[in-house]
Amino acid sequence: MPAAEFDTAHLKVSRAADHSQELAHIWNEYLEPHPFDHALLSTGYGEWTLRVSQASPVPPELSIVFGEWLFELRSALDSLLWATAVHTSRQDPPPAESQLQYPIYDSREAWEANLRRLRPLADHQRSMLLQMQPFSSPNPDTNFLGWINRLARIDRHRRMTVATARVAVMEPVVEVDGAHEAHLDWGERVFRDGYCDLFRIRVDNPAASIRVNPRMGIDPDIEEWSASPFWAEQRFSDRVRMLQTFVRAEVALYEYDCTGESRGWDAIADGFRAESDSRRAELAFVPIARQPRPEIAWVPAGSRRPSTPERLAGLDFPSHGSGPAM
Repeated sequence: MPAAEFDTAHLKVSRAADHSQELAHIWNEYLEPHPFDHALLSTGYGEWTLRVSQASPVPPELSIVFGEWLFELRSALDSLLWATAVHTSRQDPPPAESQLQYPIYDSREAWEANLRRLRPLADHQRSMLLQMQPFSSPNPDTNFLGWINRLARIDRHRRMTVATARVAVMEPVVEVDGAHEAHLDWGERVFRDGYCDLFRIRVDNPAASIRVNPRMGIDPDIEEWSASPFWAEQRFSDRVRMLQTFVRAEVALYEYDCTGESRGWDAIADGFRAESDSRRAELAFVPIARQPRPEIAWVPAGSRRPSTPERLAGLDFPSHGSGPAM
């Protein structure tokens, strides 16, 4: 039977997936009136720029829903850590639960300074968390946790992230008449101030005739995320899917480590399964100590309206009426 302590983390990942579908719906609605256009602009001296413009900005609702998506993912990580602490400490609530949070740090110094927050966990669990830190990655820019945390902090503590558009696919065809040599230079892909200058063409004859089909596909994007050299190369829908999959896998990993079960995920490595099974087998089963239900503080009801058959039948009740308890 699945451990109820991990329910919250699973539900939050599921809710994040709902938000990702909402993001797609907002974007598709935005595309319906075909808000993008392009034009070839001559700067003189045998140089042209292909400018892509948008008739209307990306709706701010995309930023709002993206922030909700981020919240669910970041919160799911915190929830899985709390559940792990409950099972490892065998206490509900776990020791010092107000200090518990899933650690995401950009430096070893920050990790060391906050290691005390992870005292309810086992040594191997702290080692697992250490391996996943942004500062432990050969290239921190590729780290899933770093970007979840970075973007969530912007949305949570400063302002909404900036929803924009990005040319994700570009296969231009250029026809040049009257020039002996032509050069193509890539420009920008992310829209700012309503346009982006996608590429330029330079030819050796200013009087040359130029025709262009940009053959492009435009995706939504988040301006702060698009600044990443690694993530900018991934399509937005793929990024969203990758981060959701990562968090879902983290939840399943710690759930299996604690309980020997993982819901909806069968990609846990056999070696990790064997290690987790061995660790649990070495420990005598200790039930989780839970807070007892508080005693009821009965309070005198005071004066009440007299009972009548009509009131007992619930005929005067504001809702649909309720019959007497038997």
